[in-house]
Amino acid sequence: MNTQQNIELPLWLWHEKREQHPSFTLSRTFTLEQEVVGVSFHASFTGAARIVLDGELVATIEERAGNAGEWLHIANFPNALQAGEHELKLELSCSSFIPLAEVNYYLWNRLVGAIAYLQGDGLWLVTDESWQADDTQASIICKLGEEPFGDLENSPAAFVAGGYGDIEAYDLNSTTVIGEEALQSAVSNGVVSVTGKHGQDGTLVKPEQQQLELFYHLRKQNEWKAMRELQRGMNLSGASSVTIDLQAEHNCRLAVVNNGAERVKLLWNGAESLHELAHYDGCITEWLEIEPGQTQYTLPQGCRYIQLFVLGEVGQPFALEVKFQSVHVALRQAGTLSSDSEQLNEIFQVSAHTSRICHQIGLWDGIKRDRLNWTFDFYLAAKSCYFLWDDTKVIQRAVRELGVDTPSGHWMNSICEYTLWWLKTVCEYYVQTGDKTFVLEMKEPLQRHIAWVGQNTKPGVGLLPQDGVLVEWVPLTDEERAVALQAIYALTRADLLKLAVAMPELELAIDWPLQTLTSEHYLKQPYALAVKVLGIASGYVSDDAAVAFLDSYQLADPLTPLSAFQLAECYSRYGRHERAYEIIKTVWGGMLDNGATTFWESYTVRPDSSKRDFHDALTTYTAYGSYRMSLCHAWSSTPVKWIGEVVLGIQPLSPGYSKVRIAPTPVGGIRSCKGTVNTPHGDLTVQWHYDEDGAFRYVVTAPPGVTVVEMAGSEQPSV
Repeated sequence: MNTQQNIELPLWLWHEKREQHPSFTLSRTFTLEQEVVGVSFHASFTGAARIVLDGELVATIEERAGNAGEWLHIANFPNALQAGEHELKLELSCSSFIPLAEVNYYLWNRLVGAIAYLQGDGLWLVTDESWQADDTQASIICKLGEEPFGDLENSPAAFVAGGYGDIEAYDLNSTTVIGEEALQSAVSNGVVSVTGKHGQDGTLVKPEQQQLELFYHLRKQNEWKAMRELQRGMNLSGASSVTIDLQAEHNCRLAVVNNGAERVKLLWNGAESLHELAHYDGCITEWLEIEPGQTQYTLPQGCRYIQLFVLGEVGQPFALEVKFQSVHVALRQAGTLSSDSEQLNEIFQVSAHTSRICHQIGLWDGIKRDRLNWTFDFYLAAKSCYFLWDDTKVIQRAVRELGVDTPSGHWMNSICEYTLWWLKTVCEYYVQTGDKTFVLEMKEPLQRHIAWVGQNTKPGVGLLPQDGVLVEWVPLTDEERAVALQAIYALTRADLLKLAVAMPELELAIDWPLQTLTSEHYLKQPYALAVKVLGIASGYVSDDAAVAFLDSYQLADPLTPLSAFQLAECYSRYGRHERAYEIIKTVWGGMLDNGATTFWESYTVRPDSSKRDFHDALTTYTAYGSYRMSLCHAWSSTPVKWIGEVVLGIQPLSPGYSKVRIAPTPVGGIRSCKGTVNTPHGDLTVQWHYDEDGAFRYVVTAPPGVTVVEMAGSEQPSV
């Protein structure tokens, strides 16, 4: 038992047999040394519950899906507890479980759960390992904020820290008000004060959740769509309203203070673009009712623009203060860049911001939409993380959850090559960090998933095409998917063989056969760019064929920042760094030209002129509708890796950067540059410039433990 000054966050618990034991009693005894006042009890759970205190029934809560999505305040719970011993029971009964599909099969052991906290003056008691499930110790289902439950409505402000306790909320001080409509407002240090008299009253009743969902954000998206439809049925013409620009996209929460004398109702929408705010049926739609003197915090959601509608008794004055906070894991940024190219600097900075705000309970692919760990997304996102941050704990969380909890017999996230990308993630993690401890922790999952791939491999041929192969977010034929999958298979196989040699204690057996393919299998004219660059990266495409293709290729739709980055890496692989930089400038610079403050899931070189705006035109993945494409996607932070390896020229020659090669490469007419990348030994800095005589000069500052064994010399260009 802890006080609020040393707050412990509750855990999701259940009986050790999970859904096989759907009815049981979760209990805890505790002793109070003196009377405690101001007591309240809050709980969330799958199913129904009877709340019993000291043998007396306090409340009966019927089963409904929404019980697992919010903190229920048990209204009849005593507001004072006497000194002495007490026993608190939740008599739980669950008939409907969290649905399980291949896409979330790694959550197979989290289909039920209960979580609670009891608070009072000097009292703080939460669900943890000390609770009993009938006559046995309760089992931990997951931490607060983890899938499938995610964030819970009505959460105390302190719960923003998440179950790992490392998420923080940072005040946003640069917000601006745009498009005022019948609302007096002032902005000071990012706090928006809104005052006036109500011109309209009304109520929006959030629809009751009808069923448990696969994961948190699917629940929220369905809720927002239903609430957005109700909003559009309201006449808000008389409501006071204002639109706020956070100046950049964030995983943002609002703190709303009612300084007036009457209750205020607040309807707010959040979106990544003004176009989305105006047109998207699924944009964030939330409803708050704030009593006088009260402060309410919203759950953090991914957005840049926020529209507020203030409602209340017509003619009555209101006075609100709204503070905006960016919510993400606290990280120290080790990677930096400063050059005489403003565009390159901005590409680096926006990449870093995109990566930072996607560091949450897991390494999310983006903050707007899917908040679970998608294997391919965090594989790509991690590429910039190694260069930027001096802490890899969030990468470890993502890798551990998918690797440990996806059982044999299932592909990660239901997608065949995602298991391959997970295996490759572990290999690249070792190269970048040299962290044998964590890799050894993954020994059993590595062996298990390698064996599963082997079981699905045709002897002498290679991995068979599987249903659900994705590869890239552009339309692909079955033939394209098949050869692309073989390239991913070959890339993963090569990395695993290297890892097995470097760490024989892993006892890896990689006996996957390798299919014989040639350049002709990948460079067919109609094939998507993703297929061609995977063929080049895997070595199936010969050097001569790769160079011929790269030298003749002109960037064209459809593509995404994913395949654009792979293309840039292919250019640099063959020393064509200027062409690589052209790709970075065209795609990432193009996003900046369209006002990007975080980098996107998709990009179009030539947007569809029939679409109403750039956000509407982004969709390249046919399963998505308009505006569903994310304008913040961690995989689009990858230019950081290319800048670190090419422009700064820092490349590890041994795991964990104990030996590095330094070969900086000026591109795009840049004449001076200084940058730092993270290494496990500390920050490594490279600074270069052209002097007045046109000679290329550079200085390397390496931390102890890093040996620079090869440095660039006369091969560097001069001007």
